[in-house]
Amino acid sequence: MTDEKSVPTRDVPPGGVSPRQRRAKRVTLAAVVAVVAGVVAYGIPANAAYALPDLPAKDVDAWTMPLDRYVPVGETSSSYALLLVAQQCMVAAGHDDFVVPWRDVAAGDRAGELSMNGSLRLRAFDLATAETRGYHALSVIDAGAAAWSEFSSQPWTAERSARFDTCVQRARETVPSLDDYSNRTQSLVRLNNAAFEGARHDPTVTATWDDWRGCMQDARVGDVASDPSGMPTLEMADRFETLDSSTSPTDDETEIATADARCRESSGYRDALYEAEWQRQLTVPHDDGELLSGIDTAALAADDAEIRRVLAELTPPRPPS
Repeated sequence: MTDEKSVPTRDVPPGGVSPRQRRAKRVTLAAVVAVVAGVVAYGIPANAAYALPDLPAKDVDAWTMPLDRYVPVGETSSSYALLLVAQQCMVAAGHDDFVVPWRDVAAGDRAGELSMNGSLRLRAFDLATAETRGYHALSVIDAGAAAWSEFSSQPWTAERSARFDTCVQRARETVPSLDDYSNRTQSLVRLNNAAFEGARHDPTVTATWDDWRGCMQDARVGDVASDPSGMPTLEMADRFETLDSSTSPTDDETEIATADARCRESSGYRDALYEAEWQRQLTVPHDDGELLSGIDTAALAADDAEIRRVLAELTPPRPPS
């Protein structure tokens, strides 16, 4: 299926200290999760649906949705940013060999989300995706994993471990800790994907299928699915190896994928799907509403932005292949 479906280990080098200290270190550096601002959801009637407040501006190209602002950066991104800041402190203390290697944090975040939730958040297929990777799934394999494993297995002394603890504490002044990530993101992925799946069968969406099929026939790309959600077909996925991110899209795959994306737009399918999913995300069940209303979305956005700033400024260059 074309519409996107597709953990990192704890990012803490093992220390030459007690098991209790090592466990504490792992917990400290694995904190990568959703911000809770301490706002309690009062006044939500029992079992009543919760309407999401302060909706974002609609943007079909970015596929902006009401639930997006409750989603924090991924665990790999957050813990990696923490180590990048801690590195400066470690080197300043004379540990010149504490050099954090490059990581593909985007792939690591996807791997973490997939491992934790059993699915990635579903997003609509578009022309930009078709032109860059055809029907190929995004990678969940961190290309920097080997270097990271070597870095994580370096020997530790009691002094080095103590200094590392101090540096992590100082790094926390820059890189925010995001709590309750696991529970909240599981709910968000479930709510997002339920809305997406429901939207694909909304009458306004299914009404565009005939026009999409006619457009695909005019494009002369061979046999296609009965509706856009069936693309690529199982035969195409197998032929083009779309689930293997180590392979590149062929010219045939790109031709079919770009025709598909253009037909989704010209038939009205993409716009109808966006509106149908948007409407389904406007309200969530009562219990989920209580969970989401405890998130300060402005604070979460600020913390996410700070982590992304650190990554943009301190991530080392990707080494040549």
